[in-house]
Amino acid sequence: DLIFEHGIRTDLKKSKGFLLPYHEYMSLDEDYVKAQTGKSKQEVIDEIKITIPKLGNSQKIFNELSYGCEYVSNHSMLIILNVARKCLECVINHGLVGGNWKQQILWIDSQIAKVKDMIGPFPAFAEALSAIGVNYAFIIEQDLRNNGYCGVKDNPWEAFDKLMKGELSLPDSVYKSELTHYRILWKNTLSNQRQVLELLSRFEINSEVIKWWFDSPGCYDELLNNPYIISEESLIENYLPVTTEMIDLGIMADPKIQGKWTPKAPSLVESVIDNRRIRSFIISKLVASLSDGDTLISANEIELYIKDCLAADNHQLPYNYLMSNKEFIEEKTIYLNTDDRCALQLKEYKEIDDYLRKIFKGRASKDVKSPLKEDWNTIVKASIDGYNEANERCRNAVADQVKALEMFCSKRLSVLAGPAGTGKTTVVKAFLKSPQIKAEGTLLLAPTGKARVRLGNMSADIQALTIAQFLTRQGFFDWDTMTPCVPEDAEKRKYCGAKNVIIDECSMLTCKDFYVLMKALDLKNINRIILIGDPFQLPPIGPGRPFADLFNYLKDNKDEYLRSAITKLRYVVRTINTGDSDILTLASWFSGEKPAKNSDLIFEQVAKGNLNNDLVVYTWNDENDLKDCLKEAIEKELPEEEGKSLSDKIRKSIGLDDVNKALNDPSKVERFQVLSPVKNPVWGTFQINSYFQEWVGINKNFSIEIAPITISALDKVIQLKNERKKSTSKEECQLSNGQIGFVNYANKREKKSTVVFTGLPNKRFSYYSSKSDEADNTIDLAYAITIHKSQGSDFDTVLVVLPKSGRILSRELIYTALTRARKKLILLIQDNISWLIEYTKPQMSVLAKRNTNLFSTSVREDISNIPYVEGLIHTTLKPGLIVRSKSEVIIANMLYERGIDFEYERMIEDNGRRCIPDFTFEDASGDTILWEHLGMLDNPAYKESWEKKRDFYKSIGYIEGVNLFTTVDHENGSIDSTEIAAIVDKLEDLI
Repeated sequence: DLIFEHGIRTDLKKSKGFLLPYHEYMSLDEDYVKAQTGKSKQEVIDEIKITIPKLGNSQKIFNELSYGCEYVSNHSMLIILNVARKCLECVINHGLVGGNWKQQILWIDSQIAKVKDMIGPFPAFAEALSAIGVNYAFIIEQDLRNNGYCGVKDNPWEAFDKLMKGELSLPDSVYKSELTHYRILWKNTLSNQRQVLELLSRFEINSEVIKWWFDSPGCYDELLNNPYIISEESLIENYLPVTTEMIDLGIMADPKIQGKWTPKAPSLVESVIDNRRIRSFIISKLVASLSDGDTLISANEIELYIKDCLAADNHQLPYNYLMSNKEFIEEKTIYLNTDDRCALQLKEYKEIDDYLRKIFKGRASKDVKSPLKEDWNTIVKASIDGYNEANERCRNAVADQVKALEMFCSKRLSVLAGPAGTGKTTVVKAFLKSPQIKAEGTLLLAPTGKARVRLGNMSADIQALTIAQFLTRQGFFDWDTMTPCVPEDAEKRKYCGAKNVIIDECSMLTCKDFYVLMKALDLKNINRIILIGDPFQLPPIGPGRPFADLFNYLKDNKDEYLRSAITKLRYVVRTINTGDSDILTLASWFSGEKPAKNSDLIFEQVAKGNLNNDLVVYTWNDENDLKDCLKEAIEKELPEEEGKSLSDKIRKSIGLDDVNKALNDPSKVERFQVLSPVKNPVWGTFQINSYFQEWVGINKNFSIEIAPITISALDKVIQLKNERKKSTSKEECQLSNGQIGFVNYANKREKKSTVVFTGLPNKRFSYYSSKSDEADNTIDLAYAITIHKSQGSDFDTVLVVLPKSGRILSRELIYTALTRARKKLILLIQDNISWLIEYTKPQMSVLAKRNTNLFSTSVREDISNIPYVEGLIHTTLKPGLIVRSKSEVIIANMLYERGIDFEYERMIEDNGRRCIPDFTFEDASGDTILWEHLGMLDNPAYKESWEKKRDFYKSIGYIEGVNLFTTVDHENGSIDSTEIAAIVDKLEDLI
């Protein structure tokens, strides 16, 4: 390893440069930061960090900073230095740590001056020549400058024009023979084309962007009047993004950069609050927010963003700016008004929302023309191992699955939801066995390679495809941007093969994915679209949460016909005869629904170590003892083998104790999997993988370096990229991002390894040694993978490392991790489980924080708030209180309006026992009163759970009607407000 040290020392008077006090901020006390600044510790840390979003989300700057030897252009450096200056100004304003920050700002100012001296007024001159077909564009510019015809601050277009007229001489040039052709080209270039080329060359953009605009004469007038459309269109169309800041440097007059060649009207921008510039910032914010999951942003949040952008120039945004400039801004966006706020949305995503809403509602409300009839009851019973007619859980599980199958048969669009183990696979297998369905044909689609393999295993007759494979085959995928797209000839390319479409793991699909997918199907020839998934898992990486929104829209819809288009499987098939699963009981707390009444017992069981055999919990204090805790858990929890070493135990757990068997069945490598929320900290996958390599022992002669990792023979690995790749036997195969395998062969001298992947038995794929940047790698170690990577997969035994800190933690992330295990889950929780309980709350939902507009407009006021969305978030009148159900909203609001003090889901302890009631009160004597709302008594498992909890309450002195009160939802889901009012009256007398 090479160790680099910077030349900036603590004694800043003796060093040149700047050093942001990141580590000093990290060591600050949270309460101290709040008291000094009124902000959270994470907020002030974010304010002093130089990040890609602060640099305008520039792909160009990202690429320049991603490689150690990459050239950073002067324009990029100027943007970076300006952001650095702003970060240091934040350090001064915070006043949290000492330091000579003004000296560092002075140094930055001196560097800004130096960079400006090196920048000319037309930095993309050569790129512009290249865009119109001049082969030696960069050499021509160099020759003009080297021969003194054009200085740094001069206009190279004047010199080039003279060269084309023969007024300048460049003897012995390599392009001498082509000058005649260039002169003809230039002579026939129209004046407005030259004007556009000159304008485009003011910005540090490449020839592809310049050529796109040069070849669009219909846009010339708009471009000359508003050059910021270069940024807007590049961001909206997702090609070679150009930032607002890059345009600023070309059309805001600055003689230090442009000399005497400052821009002129109409392109000139004289004010930082010019509406052309502000609209560009708005587009930039809306596009950047898509990657965070938001399809629209409140006007207030946009104004806060613009104010932050203007702060560097010490300018304010005028009052009511967005409404005052609405007509101009609406040329590129849509203004949406709800009851309490205004929001802005890109036109493309308004169109996507409108289209999906129409398709989803239209198909969910219609039956197929020829409903299918099968004896599903008999088929499902036969598919459940150990089915017992006398077991009420068995009967109810069958009823749920039969309901799902009947829904599949009758609905043009249906939704099947449910956590792992509830029988979704059984339902799909049964459906695909129907002779009529076989005759009609079924298209099986999944978002990931692993999910595709699993879906494909549901039928021997049908080959499942990833969505990317299907869209590529139909011509609806852009490999340049690696995104789904709708081609101009979409009507000719629509899929019209099978009559049924099943899409699995739908929670991973963005609204754009769904939109393009629906556009790629010839819907008039599709009988059934079946969407399967778990709406409580991690939301998609990208805009929206369409599956969760559809799930919530259908499940509580007032229209019974729409409500019948969804089935949620509620009974865990694999535990029907063995009782409740501790894994799924714990996971239910992190779902978006109210858990069973007795499920709070799980926290006490974890604390006391009194768990069933499918869940084990270990705790660790800090990074210093994580390794020992991890090792202890592996030694104790993996299958015992007399006299076997830790290395042997690990090898056996991933099926690599017998390589020949693993070659024939590489899926064995997925029997045991470690998960972590992140890659890089000490508790991340990178470090954990290094521990495993240490424990299994690696032979350096049978290893190769694929920087920054080393892989060895029999290492567990994961594919990081979707690609077609030839095996060593020259057979071309599809490898999927997330596909797990093992290293079959590695040789240091040959600098070569071969890997075998799950789903591709006895096929070997070659990988070669590389010292290049890890961004180029297509393979990584996989003893431990991130929770995000595990989505769409499941494993026999899963070990999850959960650190107490980490911004990435969310309710959905934890739920996804907990539901990856088929048989056994091992949790390694930092400190104890008490902090984990906080993540069960609705406020910790990353899914709910997204702004969407699919079935109703859900938009937060600002980044720190959670938007209200029907079915996902239940807000109350009590400030800051969010509850888990609509019925609890009614109760909480009535209590608040009557002035009765209460706590929601407060853990109480009595005689060493713990429980979490819905509402807790203190009476006049100081004794505790409890209120439980019973939402699903029609569900036998829920009813049984409540009866157990009621018995527990009785054992510690809580008697119904005295100090324990209950209300119920009726069969149709309604709640009687008079029943609630009667209990509130009693509480008023007691409290």
